[in-house]
Amino acid sequence: YNREFERVDPLEQLFLCHFRGAEESEEGEWLTAMQIFNDLQQKTRDKLAINRIAAFGRTLRKLDILNKKSNRGTLYHLVRIEE
Repeated sequence: YNREFERVDPLEQLFLCHFRGAEESEEGEWLTAMQIFNDLQQKTRDKLAINRIAAFGRTLRKLDILNKKSNRGTLYHLVRIEE
């Protein structure tokens, strides 16, 4: 019921401008939240708050991005959106 009033996080908006979740049968990249975060930081040439990584991981799960556990942490299956 509250979904229409939910604020969209600017980091989530930034992510959606540069990535999308890959379909299960689609070829894509498996990246950690930190790798995605670093990539976004380079694209914006801005310092993003590192303490937001945990919240960013929760955002990726909320977006239903296909993920799997590995020895490096949780990996998310993504496709880069070409600009």
